[in-house]
Amino acid sequence: MNRKIYSPIWSDATLDQLKMSADPLADQCMRDLILSGNISKANHILAQMDTNIAWPSDMPLKLHDYLEATSKLESDTDMLRIERAQQFFITYGIPFGISLMCRSLPVLYAGKVGGAQVLAATGQLTGHFERRASETLRFILNVAEPNSLAEGGKGLLTIRKIRLMHAAVRHFARAKRRSSSYNWHADWGMPINQEELIGTMLAFSQQAIEGLRQLGVKVSKQQEEDQLYLWKVIGTALGIMPEAMPSNLTEAREVWKALERRNFGASEAGAMLTKAHVAFLQANLPDLAAGLVPELMATLLGRRNAGYLGLKKHNAWGWAVDLLRFIFRLKSRLANSSHTAESFMQEYGEYFMDALQKHWAGPNPGTPFQIPEQLHVPSGVAADLVSSKV
Repeated sequence: MNRKIYSPIWSDATLDQLKMSADPLADQCMRDLILSGNISKANHILAQMDTNIAWPSDMPLKLHDYLEATSKLESDTDMLRIERAQQFFITYGIPFGISLMCRSLPVLYAGKVGGAQVLAATGQLTGHFERRASETLRFILNVAEPNSLAEGGKGLLTIRKIRLMHAAVRHFARAKRRSSSYNWHADWGMPINQEELIGTMLAFSQQAIEGLRQLGVKVSKQQEEDQLYLWKVIGTALGIMPEAMPSNLTEAREVWKALERRNFGASEAGAMLTKAHVAFLQANLPDLAAGLVPELMATLLGRRNAGYLGLKKHNAWGWAVDLLRFIFRLKSRLANSSHTAESFMQEYGEYFMDALQKHWAGPNPGTPFQIPEQLHVPSGVAADLVSSKV
């Protein structure tokens, strides 16, 4: 998007502009792959990128250009801050996992003006929830691992794949818009637009930290700023315009308040996603713990956002939430006062998150982060894919 960004970035003028904007670099690559029938070849190349350094001679030109353009972070990236943020995430892996799964992800289902509808309509979450949860956690673990965002790192590789998946879903949603069975509203803007991407970036950073604090973890301002910085760097690599992202925590909170005001509310898609999310997380708990997940989600989301998703707090499980707070508060104090305790928590947290991801992936996880190959493009839409400027 070459248009001027208005100030402040949380103004309706700016967010209206961002709602109509997507990711030209990834979208142009995806248009070429779709129209040339090279989705399968692209997936094969992406699957080999973990082990192969040289590009194959038959790589589609647009894919080659995209991968070259996204091969490394910006030259002025502060890698020391990145490392600090990654170490903090790993140290508090267990409460971070709870905050992400019971606040950061479900709060996105409250996006009633396009966000929840894209997730539901594409079937990326509702049809294959366990695989999607595994891949989401795999993405977070990959970008949180130290050195993963260096050139050739698996975190950066994962980001580049997901960016192409976003482009594929955008084209899928636009194609489905022509179908009578799918009603995409023009005032929702572009699917997976810049405004929604910024909201996701804040959900995984500033909102995840708020969840940590609710769980009893003591977080300093510097640690929170570092998490925001890490996810701004990830956001830029995912195709978010750097000038559209908040520069500090104060701006981040203003942007989040604006996103809630503009986009949040109850929707059929949001309720469906929440129901699937709760059922999935409950399935990984013993029967005696039935009810704990919705209680945690309602607590971490807050009354208004939980209400949008049909969740309510029940006193029956309040004691369990209080117990978790006590445990995490104690561990937080130990980590801040003892290097040995911090090292133990880091090792245990990393093991826990990795084991959880493998459990969700199941015995046959398949190839993660593939571009969907069944992209039905109706006649008439193909011409749009060639000529559209997004």
